[in-house]
Amino acid sequence: MNGQRFEVREHDTLVRGARPPEAGANVTALPPETFDAVQAVLLDPAYDLKPVATPTRLSGQAALKLTQWVGVVRTPDGATVEILPKTHERPGHRAQPDSLRRSRALLVRMLAATDARFRVAPPAELQTAEMPLSEVVIRYALEGIRAAVRRGIPHAYVPVQEERQGLRGRLDLPRQVRQPPHRAHLLHVTFDEFLPDRPETRLTRLAVERLASLTRVPSSGRLARELLATLDDVPPSRNVAPDFSAWRLGRSHTHFAPLEGICRMVLHDLNPVAAGSENRANALLFDMNAVYEAYVAQLLAALYPDWRVDTQVTDRALGDVAGTPAFKLRPDLVLHLPGRALIVADTKWKRLRPDKAPIYDVSNADVYQMLAYSHVFQGVDPAPARELWLIYPRLPGLPAVASSIDLRGGRSLKIITVDLGQEELEKQWPEAL
Repeated sequence: MNGQRFEVREHDTLVRGARPPEAGANVTALPPETFDAVQAVLLDPAYDLKPVATPTRLSGQAALKLTQWVGVVRTPDGATVEILPKTHERPGHRAQPDSLRRSRALLVRMLAATDARFRVAPPAELQTAEMPLSEVVIRYALEGIRAAVRRGIPHAYVPVQEERQGLRGRLDLPRQVRQPPHRAHLLHVTFDEFLPDRPETRLTRLAVERLASLTRVPSSGRLARELLATLDDVPPSRNVAPDFSAWRLGRSHTHFAPLEGICRMVLHDLNPVAAGSENRANALLFDMNAVYEAYVAQLLAALYPDWRVDTQVTDRALGDVAGTPAFKLRPDLVLHLPGRALIVADTKWKRLRPDKAPIYDVSNADVYQMLAYSHVFQGVDPAPARELWLIYPRLPGLPAVASSIDLRGGRSLKIITVDLGQEELEKQWPEAL
């Protein structure tokens, strides 16, 4: 177990073996065995993670070009590759001493706002921005489990067959009549006992055991041991897939519902054994395009409760063929504002260029896409009200809201930027809107 930790950024390049002399700051060299394990998990179609990286070569060496996915990859030899976002900061900022910490803090903040598995935050004094991302994920999982367990462990009636001196429940006559004479004083009985032994609790117990074995942070280890003591009457799951299929919660146990996602994350994404092999890497990865889209939707819903924010509307298409929809459209956001016409918006996890005003290097393809959305979603609106938004991360030198771009057909395109460096929601979104 080498225990090495490599911190890289989205869109970086990973190279196998020695670092090429001419390589820039966005190139990270991995030992051959670590590189091979990372490549196997990132390019394996079974993981459905093909967009995570593309194979390439650098100075004659095998290499992987990362895309917009971020997260953690753990290899069988104990190495971890931590992939952090960088699109939110200006080029060259990664050399700053606080760059990694700020990127990690931003990712955790965005996940906490958009992913139910990260809703229960660790204590502030833990300083998760200073911890490896793998340990942050472990701690969030433990905190989520603790919050649910504190509200009560689900129980269920479990049938029990027992040989005992006194009668309890029902006498099992077929077994009793076969009782040998020297044991005639004992009764075979069957009864139902109210126990915490059910699929949801067994999976939770196994997840805590897994987290306890993974963490290297003392406070997280103590929390895991406390949870194991609380779940002492619960046996760990021995059949993970059937137990997940049998996951059913009644109305009195809805507080345990978030743990299904946490258990799946721990027992599949963080567990190579559950994934089918102990000798391969395992990955917990997040698509920053999807994370940013969900974050902006949550931001708008929090700032403007009277707006209706629809995400990923999929019931429209550009045309049809014999009654079958053709070229389906899926805008990121459809905004319904009181007293105003519908607004179609798309979030873009891309860097704009402050030196390319007035359109800041917005791609033609993105604008063509917005025109298609407008044609279908705003076709019945009066021409002056056809407003389109493209929403990007804000970089230094970019305006909060760029000057409106007049498009054909009376359409107006706004380029909006979100200041992700601010922790207060009100300061992230432009006041002008």
